[in-house]
Amino acid sequence: MRRFVALARVSNWEQERDGFSRVVQEDGLRHHAAPAGGEGVRLFRIAETASKHEGRKTFRELLAYAKGHAGVLDGLIFFKLDLAARNLIDHVELERLESKYDLAFISVSQPTENTPAGRMMRRTLANMSAFCTEPQALDVNEGQTRRVREGRFPGKARYGYREVRVDGRSIAEVDPSAAANVMLIFNP
Repeated sequence: MRRFVALARVSNWEQERDGFSRVVQEDGLRHHAAPAGGEGVRLFRIAETASKHEGRKTFRELLAYAKGHAGVLDGLIFFKLDLAARNLIDHVELERLESKYDLAFISVSQPTENTPAGRMMRRTLANMSAFCTEPQALDVNEGQTRRVREGRFPGKARYGYREVRVDGRSIAEVDPSAAANVMLIFNP
């Protein structure tokens, strides 16, 4: 029986809408391993809600587990290539597992072979993914910086405030009921 390590990774809420939820990924990973005469021996999950540190910790655990069990594993299964790695550096780490530890790099929805052409295709898809996500990150950072400069919260209003729409823009104002609770903390 072939043995696989699997990774289900969701990086944003839009993937849920687009049909790449963790549940969809996990089902796809199980259904892919079974016909190949295999089983998933360990499933690693990285959720969009995980902090960067938590996500990195899980990814490092995946790498360590794969290296430590390479002698009894046949490969790593991912649902989609751009979900396998968060960035190009992570993609290189996964490819290193394939080349150094002879662990097949298997994508359920975008199959490629471990050949020069197959690796080129994977790297092309990883580069395209990076090209799409890096500008988005810059736009988000720029938008948050602009909000702070304008005296607004960079994300949702904190407890004690509420968001209201004024002239089509979202601004934060004191929430009287929550503010009363905050005052109780400082003036018991």
